[in-house]
Amino acid sequence: MFETLTLQPLRLPEDAPVRRERLAPEAARGPRYDAMFDFRTLAYGAVRAKGGLVLVCPKLGPLARVLRRALFSGGLRWRGMRRFRRYDEVRLAGDPGEILEVALPEEAGGAVLATPVLGPRPEFERLACLTTKSKDNDLAWIGDWARHHVRAQGAEGVVLFDNGSSAYAPEEVTEVLAGAGLKAALVVSADLPFGPTALKPPRHLALYFQTATLNLARHWALKGAGAVAVNDIDELFLSRGQRTIFEAARESRLGYVTAQGHWRTREGAGPPRHVEHVLRDVPEALCKEKFCVVPGGPLRWFGWDVHGVGRYQFNRLARAQDLWFAHCREISTGWKYKREGAQGPVEPCDETRTALAASLGGGP
Repeated sequence: MFETLTLQPLRLPEDAPVRRERLAPEAARGPRYDAMFDFRTLAYGAVRAKGGLVLVCPKLGPLARVLRRALFSGGLRWRGMRRFRRYDEVRLAGDPGEILEVALPEEAGGAVLATPVLGPRPEFERLACLTTKSKDNDLAWIGDWARHHVRAQGAEGVVLFDNGSSAYAPEEVTEVLAGAGLKAALVVSADLPFGPTALKPPRHLALYFQTATLNLARHWALKGAGAVAVNDIDELFLSRGQRTIFEAARESRLGYVTAQGHWRTREGAGPPRHVEHVLRDVPEALCKEKFCVVPGGPLRWFGWDVHGVGRYQFNRLARAQDLWFAHCREISTGWKYKREGAQGPVEPCDETRTALAASLGGGP
């Protein structure tokens, strides 16, 4: 099954008398901080859960009081809240029905908000899945990323959050994924603030979107997946042995495995593609690990983040020596910073060349 869905979050009206408080002091915000900060989102989605609902939210801070004092449809009542580093979860008890309506308290403007209740996605049950976020990445890159992981790692499903791409419609992303050899893919259109990076540490605390949508997928579409690998479109998982990253996660006592990243630079000119990234830095340049986890495994109570579960406390223990990923420098829109190849000497990497030729050298 290949589908496109538009996320319908709970958001404060633009004229609401309350909004989310900035995290960074004024001196650390930078010129685009406010333009990128999410002042209004209360919850990205409401997911059906045992005994009620879970709302997956950006960090609420004082806005938690708004939800705590709100009236929920169907007699749903506040059951509790879990706070994580870059997102929060609110639990509601009761029978949610198909649509959740939220009547805000008067101090928040009194508006009535609504969002559909997200139910199970059986098409991903027991599959080896990838999840990622993307904005205006070249469609050829998305296709190569998916095709590589199908051929080299046995990927079967993808959940991709499209963060407001303007270069194409979400349905075009779904079409590309449908041609990559997958069994199922869901493209979730979510045109919401990604979040700003502060000028001073802690610099990344307001980057709510990626972490919160990972956990929306964890509670919702990928809850029953066999294993889920988390990486970006410019990152390709590779094996030095016979087992894939999904197999490694399933075999692990923790149901969790991490892989070290290695920067790779392209060989050639013209529009960049993953398969051209066969040059390594001298000395080797490493980047922070990415991971694969069994959603229903021993770490099922831990939230997912960009580079691991929880606060990355299991990452070193879970590091696999036979797995790594190639971080392709020029597969980038330059949204974070401009990337134009290595800054120092490089040399050919036969291991990378052979692996990418096998997965991507044969065309679509």
